[in-house]
Amino acid sequence: MKVIDIVKAKLPDPKPEDEILSMHIEEVGQSIQTYCNRGDIPPELRFVHANMVIDFINGIKRSNDSDGQTTISSIKEGDVQVSFGAARLESKERATQSLLFDYAKQLNRFRKLRW
Repeated sequence: MKVIDIVKAKLPDPKPEDEILSMHIEEVGQSIQTYCNRGDIPPELRFVHANMVIDFINGIKRSNDSDGQTTISSIKEGDVQVSFGAARLESKERATQSLLFDYAKQLNRFRKLRW
């Protein structure tokens, strides 16, 4: 089973187009290769790769969600005052690094040393 098939099976409807899905798979795959100092992605990582792509897509959806962009910035109890502020959106690079950190334990087994 290929990574794209796993991602399609796990993603809820509506699913992104195959072209966009392939781009996300390549982007996450490149991050895995860079993190692991490899030129390939071992077959044992295909489910990890697929789960990372799904988390990446869900992160993009959350950042584009207009309801999720406001947060409570302060609460005052005296006369009950609640202030809302805009959530700070992470850059795409920072989001990918955070995604790698979440899966670091699983990826560390496949890292290669570089001299």
